[in-house]
Amino acid sequence: MKRIKYIFADMDGVVTDGTVRIDEHGKESKAICFRDLDAIGIGRRAGIEFAFVTGEDTPIAHFMAKRFGVDTVVFGAKDKKAAVENLLLQLGLSADEICYIGDSARDIPAIELAGIGVTVQDGVLAARRAADIVTECRGGTGALLELVETILERRNK
Repeated sequence: MKRIKYIFADMDGVVTDGTVRIDEHGKESKAICFRDLDAIGIGRRAGIEFAFVTGEDTPIAHFMAKRFGVDTVVFGAKDKKAAVENLLLQLGLSADEICYIGDSARDIPAIELAGIGVTVQDGVLAARRAADIVTECRGGTGALLELVETILERRNK
């Protein structure tokens, strides 16, 4: 198992189910899974750090990063591969030292670039084909925790 130092994660479709709820006043809401919040602490205790790479640059995206305790975030990343390449330079990492998890066609170049590329069970077909790992969990239902557990389990083998 490659020694993963960072997990770079998309937000919508990975730590959320990709659904945006909008009330009659135009206020958006999204749901997250507490298991994915737990994943951050479990991963950090094992020496894995986290970054979010999201196409969104909204108050809710900023709030979610804060709620997850993730300080390394690229907001408004429409080109996920370029965002990941910039983060690699910024953090002094090689692509082999990261795992990237995403769910959409926009994520595929980053999935392919990463040492370990991952998508969620309900990721688009092309992402599932490009990924090294496809989680059993759907986005927003504990996929990040499943990924952390998988990495740690493989490390111990």
